[in-house]
Amino acid sequence: MRIETEKPQTIKECCLIGRDRAGAAMAYLLAITLSVMCLVVAFYAQDGYHQIGEAKFAVYKVTMLFGFSLFLALGAVYVVLSLWEKKSWKINLSVTDGCVLAYFLCSTISVFSGGFFEDALWGSFGWNMGWMSQLSFVLIYLTFSRFGKHYPAVLTVYCGSAFCVFALGVLHRMLIDPIGFYEGLQGFQMAQFLSTMGQATWYASYLVVALPMGMAVFLFARKTGWRVIGGIYTAVGFASLATQNSDSAYFAMAAFMLVFFWVCAERRETLNRFVEICTLFFASGKAMHFLMKVHPNPDLEYDFITSLVLDGIATWILLAACICLSLFLYRRRNRPYPLAGMLRLRKAALIAVILAVAVTVGLIVLQSRGLFHGGFGEKLSAVSYFNWGDEWGNGRGRIWEFSVRVFLRESVGHKLFGIGPDCFSSYTAAVHGEEAALFWGEKILTNAHNEWFNTLINTGIFGGVAYIGIFVSAVRQFLKAWRQDYLLIGAAASTASYMAYNFFCYQQVCCTPFVFLLLGAGAYILREKEEKVQ
Repeated sequence: MRIETEKPQTIKECCLIGRDRAGAAMAYLLAITLSVMCLVVAFYAQDGYHQIGEAKFAVYKVTMLFGFSLFLALGAVYVVLSLWEKKSWKINLSVTDGCVLAYFLCSTISVFSGGFFEDALWGSFGWNMGWMSQLSFVLIYLTFSRFGKHYPAVLTVYCGSAFCVFALGVLHRMLIDPIGFYEGLQGFQMAQFLSTMGQATWYASYLVVALPMGMAVFLFARKTGWRVIGGIYTAVGFASLATQNSDSAYFAMAAFMLVFFWVCAERRETLNRFVEICTLFFASGKAMHFLMKVHPNPDLEYDFITSLVLDGIATWILLAACICLSLFLYRRRNRPYPLAGMLRLRKAALIAVILAVAVTVGLIVLQSRGLFHGGFGEKLSAVSYFNWGDEWGNGRGRIWEFSVRVFLRESVGHKLFGIGPDCFSSYTAAVHGEEAALFWGEKILTNAHNEWFNTLINTGIFGGVAYIGIFVSAVRQFLKAWRQDYLLIGAAASTASYMAYNFFCYQQVCCTPFVFLLLGAGAYILREKEEKVQ
């Protein structure tokens, strides 16, 4: 009787098995690392709100260093086995991939061209957006776009932790503090800090990136259960958005709502759901109007748009209009929806946005030059945003004018290659110290309070163009392919929201790692769909 034995595996087969196992381990390790990042950045605080930004970055740094050290070690094994198994190794790069790599190269060059090497490595105290942070953002995108197999689990952790953060933000606005962060704080301090994120503007930066992902589930999920979960997530997020009291968040909202409208206009069913989303926003604002009267904070002074959403008569009218329109669309849900109707809706939306921006800018310019008189001029002057000056936008008028002068006075080398990541404060102290002291005294201006202009200064024209290219190219890709997976439209809306919000703000640990996480998830989904087609 002859016993057959398995043939020994060839070296090539062993390399193939080893590469697959290494790749699987990398995917698991990456999912764990990014899930831990979502949790610790959302909830970690060392001493309440005291230096909370520094505390969050410290735990983010440890998570990234530990997780990516192991990941890159496995990656080295994966690359060696891949090269051994194949004679040639083809690397497919998308436009977004190219922009990410170009930005990282420019960021690295700026470390040496700026002349502030030590400051550029980790960045300014309290902000920490130096070269190491830029490296972490690049790694999050590049690794997750290739090894993001477990993106559903990571996004579930991200949205689950975000929901808890939103809920705490809502409770804090009603002066209900289940986590004890408000102990020992006075009323004006409670008005400035929210949830587990700290300062209201930092909290808003987290909110506007996370919120659109749940909205995408509500708008496009086919199963009723997921739609219910998405609706609850959206309602709580809107309730917190209406009360976070940072007007910049409403510009972000305009951006992600435009993205959703652009897609929802394709079908009558999704258009009806979009109107439901609008109804939910106004209803959440009015619900918070009453709930915040239970435990009012007399030190909380609403910004213009927050006051309008919570207390304005106009928003009651808009709520009623959305309810009527939703009912109208629901009754007509089975009627044919011509292509011409969709195109007209999209065209009307674009025209409305362009006109709104043009009219707003025109009113600001004319009002600031004193060309409006009488009652109309008085009404405009009552709204701070129509009065350009040093204090416009909580001091952004002065900051932007100063930042423009800084950039214009730079050398050609600095204009092209930058002064170094997060080196704005170091450069201005060294070159424009007297002027900065005249404006801000002992306070330190750490950035231009406009991420896109700040990146232009820090990494130069080349770096600024590459950085903007990351977000624009990703949104374009996601919008083109969103029918493959509705999470793509969520990622596109979150990215557009981030871009709009940070027109008035800056990179920080509360938001920037997460937008790169979503960009990576979207890129992986696209890559996965392409491989299935092939």
